[in-house]
Amino acid sequence: MKKLMYLVIACGAISCSVPREESLKVSDNQELIEMLVTDQKLRSDENADYEPTDLKHRTRIFELLADNKIITNTDKFNAALILQHTGVTYCNNILTSNSPENFLLAYSLANSAYNSGFQKAANLVAANYDRYLLFTKGYQKYGTQKVFDEKSDSFLWAPIDSLTTDAERAKYNVSNIQVLLKQAQMKKYVN
Repeated sequence: MKKLMYLVIACGAISCSVPREESLKVSDNQELIEMLVTDQKLRSDENADYEPTDLKHRTRIFELLADNKIITNTDKFNAALILQHTGVTYCNNILTSNSPENFLLAYSLANSAYNSGFQKAANLVAANYDRYLLFTKGYQKYGTQKVFDEKSDSFLWAPIDSLTTDAERAKYNVSNIQVLLKQAQMKKYVN
């Protein structure tokens, strides 16, 4: 009995040893990489029906989050990019999101990666925050989202918060307001 107890204690001491640094490195989630490749490939086909695959991908993102398998900055970026493709639909002639909370989750993921030094996520932070605001409040903060205007038969910037500074836009790789307004007019904000 003493030998068995000694063996258990000894094995416990081995497993409690401090892991080496290289064993702490986490690889990017390969499944997310493959999902992103499929996502981007679909978007290069103008006749593709995105929603069945997008829905499957979004559902899988939620499962991966629940299982704590979205860990690296690249994982967070890839998941945010997939979540930003949440479907939209017209309801009473108003374009609405099927789930604007997905944009807020995508913003949080991208922002976490960005705040950890992953500069590639900068514009994704602004884009998803703008999408969330657009589909919940009717305006955007930075100026990343255009909407189709039937009267002018063109795309216009969704209303942009006038209190957002060009320095804030620059932080997330968004052009200053003057450059944005040269690209397109801004849709009037109706409260």
